[in-house]
Amino acid sequence: MMKLTVWGGAGEHGRSAYLLSGSQVHLLLDCGVKKEGSGDYPMIQQEQVPKLDAVFLSHAHEDHSVAIPLLYRLGYQGEVWTTRDTAAQLTAYFASWGEFTARAGAELPYREEDQLAIRYRYLEEEAEKLTWFEALPGVEVMWGRSGHMVGAVWFLVQAEGKRIFYSGDYTSESLLLEDDSPALVNKPSSMLLDLAIVDAAYGTDTNSQADKLEQLEQKIESTLQTGGKVLIPVPASGRGQEMILWAYRNWVDVPIVIEAPLIQGLKRLLKRSEWLRGQVSEQRLREQLELLLSRNHWNVPASEAERESLLQKHGASLWFVTDGMMQSNLAQWYYRQLSGDTRNLILLTGHVSQGTFGHRLLEHPASYGACAVTKIRYKVHQGLADVRQMITGVPARHTVLVHAEKEETDQLQACLAAEATSPHHHIYSLSAGEEVYF
Repeated sequence: MMKLTVWGGAGEHGRSAYLLSGSQVHLLLDCGVKKEGSGDYPMIQQEQVPKLDAVFLSHAHEDHSVAIPLLYRLGYQGEVWTTRDTAAQLTAYFASWGEFTARAGAELPYREEDQLAIRYRYLEEEAEKLTWFEALPGVEVMWGRSGHMVGAVWFLVQAEGKRIFYSGDYTSESLLLEDDSPALVNKPSSMLLDLAIVDAAYGTDTNSQADKLEQLEQKIESTLQTGGKVLIPVPASGRGQEMILWAYRNWVDVPIVIEAPLIQGLKRLLKRSEWLRGQVSEQRLREQLELLLSRNHWNVPASEAERESLLQKHGASLWFVTDGMMQSNLAQWYYRQLSGDTRNLILLTGHVSQGTFGHRLLEHPASYGACAVTKIRYKVHQGLADVRQMITGVPARHTVLVHAEKEETDQLQACLAAEATSPHHHIYSLSAGEEVYF
């Protein structure tokens, strides 16, 4: 028998960390943080850290990765299995988290030496995607692309006679990035997993990406028609690059201002074609990215003076800035410039943690300025239909729904449980600190 202990990530959006414990093997899936208050860390059981045999990291986003140095501070001696692209992105995420905690007046619970102590093992150098390999004695692993961002993966793990699936953050509807469906893995059709930990960040939301894009297009177009500016704060890597490409396709004649880190992310994509979607012509997608990057009237400001000049120059326009929760000084500077004009729109497209500036704007927009503030998701996670498809394609005796607030996973669990066709399949909506034996 093995045990799942939730150190974070179930019943909440953030600090994903899932401990798998057996009689001989102890594995950790992700170890992230939550951007609330001065920072929220996983409920790490310190006595368990020296027992860890390996950490498997699904992707670089801070809610999955940034507490890893804390493991080394607490005595972890092992390696972190991830992709080379994910490891390359982590330095920037560690730095960003340090800036966040400093702004909150807090100290990091680990030191730079702990970050430097991380020893990586690269999945793609050990085995190709969708191929089993022995990561440790008695532990076999398979990985596949999850479609969430460059370097992002899901895991299948076999240990102590148990089979475990961890989706990481998953989407099959990315405009740019390919996903490898775990349902298509070559395995006996009768194989039933023992445990599945499934991204359910959008709860019972049934909208497809096409639905979301239609809503986004209508909102942006109505703002542009009035002469307004649309500020779109996004993470430096991930949905930001997708939304820039989408905007380019839809508003080719509208001025678009993009902060430099997002352009750098587009350039990295061109160099990492193995992550690009292959269902459309990869060559055609590369050509679109190259054309986009060579566009003569891209506006990429390098200073506050340039930003002020562009704000005065352009009327109806799109503005892409890093930091989806608007905690950074730059995102808030942009807001101050735009907030006085009722024609302008702040368009949030992802999760905003409670207490962040983006969350406060959504809750009390009139307290801060006159412009409109709206949230419409750009889909990078799974909702009801996606989760249903995943648990059908990757069936397990025990399925844990994660990456959403408890109220959302409670509703999703009730919906899925009512549809269950087998009494031997158990679906859980858990909270941090809870356990499941399997």
